[in-house]
Amino acid sequence: MKLLFLDTETTGVDVQKHGIIQVSGIIDIDGEIAEEFDFRCKPFPSKIYDNKALEINGVSKEQIGGFPDPRETYKSLIKILEKYINRYNKNDKFYLVGQNIKFDYDFMRQWFEDNSNKYFYAYVFYHLIDLIVATTLFKASGYFNPKNAKLQTVADCFNIEFKAHDSLEDIRVTRQLFYKFINLIKTIEKQNKGE
Repeated sequence: MKLLFLDTETTGVDVQKHGIIQVSGIIDIDGEIAEEFDFRCKPFPSKIYDNKALEINGVSKEQIGGFPDPRETYKSLIKILEKYINRYNKNDKFYLVGQNIKFDYDFMRQWFEDNSNKYFYAYVFYHLIDLIVATTLFKASGYFNPKNAKLQTVADCFNIEFKAHDSLEDIRVTRQLFYKFINLIKTIEKQNKGE
């Protein structure tokens, strides 16, 4: 199975008004890391900045001004994706995995469109694997009880330390949590079979 663990950092939360300033991912094929990537880029000139988002990300407009052009970052990302996916084969796509992954999917789709490509879905299935949903299901089932579904909180439940709001660090932790959940499912299956 081809998984793309993905996280973005943006200049705000409105996909139409705000832009991507960092996109990071881990390409996982059959449980093994095939490649990691971490790109920073300027938002497109039409995008605006939310000061709260900049504060959360720990960057200034001046720092972002020194980031690469978004078209160059896009070209670099496409080269990586096309090493693993045949975009013309509708069955050869990544399953997208992340924390609140719909947010990242929507920003990536818009970012692709801003780069004159309406076909982000040529690389990913729209069967999104969201760890917030997984956290909620396990909480509702009584397997663990985090006070909320934030990445930091859930990571703390599994004693995973990290610095939040750097997309590469976030996605590494997301991958660890994904496999913690997979192992929890396997443990539950064994218990149900009486093993």
